[in-house]
Amino acid sequence: MGIRVSHTPDIVTLKLGPVDSIFALKGRLDVPKSQITSVEVMDRSAVPPTEGAWLRAPGTHVPGLIRYGSYGREPLREFWMARRQKRVVVIGVSDWAYHRLILGVADPESLAADVRTAA
Repeated sequence: MGIRVSHTPDIVTLKLGPVDSIFALKGRLDVPKSQITSVEVMDRSAVPPTEGAWLRAPGTHVPGLIRYGSYGREPLREFWMARRQKRVVVIGVSDWAYHRLILGVADPESLAADVRTAA
């Protein structure tokens, strides 16, 4: 499980690993740099709930095990990629397809630093 971060002058690309792509039904996220409002690492249990985030379309959810894919409706749609990680990277985005990306990886501090550097 992992994410590769790359960037162009205007876009930060988050490329999901092969297994993650299958669960999330999405292989990459191209986020405009100008739309990224925050990047932070927090306990998964501390991620504030979003209204309507129970609606999954498309994605995979096994309670207590994995949560992958798109959740909620516009304008509060979220993208989740998390297994049983205790700490996740939360990327806030404005005026884009998602308002928040919640990403569980082995080294969340490193991913957060990579995204901050790219943005």
